[in-house]
Amino acid sequence: MIDERLKYAANYIIGDKMADIGSDHAYLPIYAIQNKIVKNAICGEVVEGPYQATLKNIDVYHMTDKIDARLGDGLKVLSEEDEVDTITICGMGGPLIASILEEGYSNVNGHPRLVLQANNFTYPIRKAVTDLNYTITHEKVLKIGRRYYEIIVCDYKAEKVSLTDKEMTFGPVNLSERDEAFIGKVEWEHDHMVRIYNGINSDKSSDKKEEIKSKIKMLEEVLNDED
Repeated sequence: MIDERLKYAANYIIGDKMADIGSDHAYLPIYAIQNKIVKNAICGEVVEGPYQATLKNIDVYHMTDKIDARLGDGLKVLSEEDEVDTITICGMGGPLIASILEEGYSNVNGHPRLVLQANNFTYPIRKAVTDLNYTITHEKVLKIGRRYYEIIVCDYKAEKVSLTDKEMTFGPVNLSERDEAFIGKVEWEHDHMVRIYNGINSDKSSDKKEEIKSKIKMLEEVLNDED
């Protein structure tokens, strides 16, 4: 029912109750309840069609007493009365996940764990979670087919943790552990940037060329394990 990236994310869900934002047919909450990871869940959907599909799937799996589906924008489906231990936001672009956190976190009661799975551009996520006093406790790059996906797990800390620009871009845990999929992703991004750089007309786009050159330099620093 769920793919490798959602199964991996499920490993980091904690507590009795989760909230899954952008739930996509409630697959992750259903899986989490079936496998006794949580007892109850809230599913949030912002579009009527996916919301109706979520309701139908909850009914098919006989979980109407365990999963509460809500139609609304991001974390705004939650209220002070909701006590959730983990919030999952999976299968979106990094900027969208960041905006969901920035615009709706005031609706969240307490400081639940955040399990975030991005399809691209994770810098805004790390910026958003650090601004909310969360610390990144686990990161994983997954390669599925030809595509790379990133999972970021965050826990609240009273003291704010500052990240460097390089840590914001690549992830502090990724930079420390340097696993195979992460290095593969950096190599792919490096090759992609080099192709773009070589295709830019210097006379017309000198500023753009310098920007790409700076990105290539940072990617090479990561590949060469330079601080």
